Amino acid sequence: MNLKKLVLSRLGHTEYRPLQEEAIDALCSGRDVLLAAPTGGGKSLVYQSAGLIRSGIAVIVSPLLSLMSQQVDELNRKGINAKFLNSTMNPGEQDDLVWAIRHNHIDLLYLSPEKLVQPSVIGFLHSFDISLFAVDEAHCISQWGNFFRPEYSQLGQLKDAFPNVPIIALTGTVDKQTISSIQESLKLENSLILKNSFDRSNINLQIAQKRKAKQQILYFLHHEAPGQTGIIYCRSRKKTEEISSWLRQLGLPSLSYHAAMQEQDKQNNHQTFIEQHGTIMVATTAYGMGIDIPHVRFVIHLDLPNSPEAYFQEIGRAGRDGQPAKTLLLYGLQDMLQAQQLAVSQPLSAEKEVHHLVNLFQILEGRGCRRQQLLSHFDESIPACNYCDRCLSTKSEHNMTTASQKMLSLIYHTKGLEPFALLIQILLGKKTKAVSAVRAELLPLYGKGKELTEVQWKSVIRHLIAFKYLSIGESNIFTVQINEKSRSVLQGKTQIIIPSEHYYPILKEEQLALDTVKWHRILAWKYKYGKISLSDSQLRLICLHKPNSIASLSRLTGLSKETVADFAESLINVIHEVDQSEAYAI
Repeated sequence: MNLKKLVLSRLGHTEYRPLQEEAIDALCSGRDVLLAAPTGGGKSLVYQSAGLIRSGIAVIVSPLLSLMSQQVDELNRKGINAKFLNSTMNPGEQDDLVWAIRHNHIDLLYLSPEKLVQPSVIGFLHSFDISLFAVDEAHCISQWGNFFRPEYSQLGQLKDAFPNVPIIALTGTVDKQTISSIQESLKLENSLILKNSFDRSNINLQIAQKRKAKQQILYFLHHEAPGQTGIIYCRSRKKTEEISSWLRQLGLPSLSYHAAMQEQDKQNNHQTFIEQHGTIMVATTAYGMGIDIPHVRFVIHLDLPNSPEAYFQEIGRAGRDGQPAKTLLLYGLQDMLQAQQLAVSQPLSAEKEVHHLVNLFQILEGRGCRRQQLLSHFDESIPACNYCDRCLSTKSEHNMTTASQKMLSLIYHTKGLEPFALLIQILLGKKTKAVSAVRAELLPLYGKGKELTEVQWKSVIRHLIAFKYLSIGESNIFTVQINEKSRSVLQGKTQIIIPSEHYYPILKEEQLALDTVKWHRILAWKYKYGKISLSDSQLRLICLHKPNSIASLSRLTGLSKETVADFAESLINVIHEVDQSEAYAI
């Protein structure tokens, strides 16, 4: 067996994925590499393999302590000598690590960018052979490098200090601008750029208009992912706690996670989420980078992500095992306006944040296959997936050019000072106090938009914002302006074609009966134990009759006592825990 195959076996794998072997060969020959592959694409195997093949210690730069700890623990279980160097270590632990490094007892050394750029650490690294530098989550150079994590932008000194040591930069989402930023910052002048397909075909994409969002989530959890493990992303810390508490009151096991929580509470919730199948984590984006849990089956976005890259990363938490997974993003006009307002309020990066957000809006509001829209952002072209909500719908579209002309004209006549809700009321001919207050009944467009509903008018506005026919003001006072691009619509030179809305159904709380909650728990047990020889009909019988022994479980299912003995105790415990717990009362 050659060395590459031997190392692969030590790391617990049987074969390399596309591009992995090419990247390893380049590193082993001393060449720099930039590897872009989707979340779950096996990037860590590249630098781990090359680090073990080449002489010396592989130094891995990682942005999160939890990610370092997780990878080090996993490698140690496989018999690989991996350690991390960070600020949590006491002087005695650091001395032990230095001794182990000097005596060639370490294969891979993990540290943060803040630790690496310290002059004392750079000097220390010069005292032993380094096989390679791996910069994980390298897109942070572009996203964080100038303000939040400035040390990322200082990693270019590695090439100056160690000119003969190959560097591999790894990222899960990347566009041409980010690739250039990474190359420039790390001084990778002749690097091999490898880019894997970003199509995670096992993940189903659904994007729908938000209406009674909590009830829409409930429908998804009951009809599409009963008993399964998943993540619900929210923007605010308060909302994560509210949604999590609400789900628990309904009897669905749920935890929250956000940056303001105590570190121990975050770790406890993370560990519970890993171990207890069927748990729902309601989190801000603080629960993101480095989360590698194979059995996450769904991701729901209750609020808009900041960019296509963020959306791609976050839905990539699901289906890491390659099995089918589902996603749902709910949003409306108000979500778009709030997200844009938040983006322009960023003091150091408003222009960049707005640019990212507009790219996301265009994916959400664009025509055709959702997967095509998303992957085109990453410069990848694929045929229609026939699997997303757009591909599975009737694909009907509406010509909204005339409606768009009316909206743009009304904005012009009202000088862009009136909110969209009032503009819609004017077009619908509503006689409200707000309409009377601005004497809108006298406007020529009053009541001239009754051919559309309020919901349809909102979809027109969303499209005009997404494709930059409208510009939202950046001050605290709401303003909206038509621009040069909108003139072509007003002159009839540009047609506005809008896809039909996708309305995701709702499920009211009172419809979620106690037996349904019990069924979620039983399914979660089944998913946890994997290949259990019980059909859903057998499980429903067990729920109904509540057996309390191996013999009664055997009689109910028709399976031998020997067969059911393997799982009887845990299943019986789940059934009776569900019955006894007051938490499941609705």
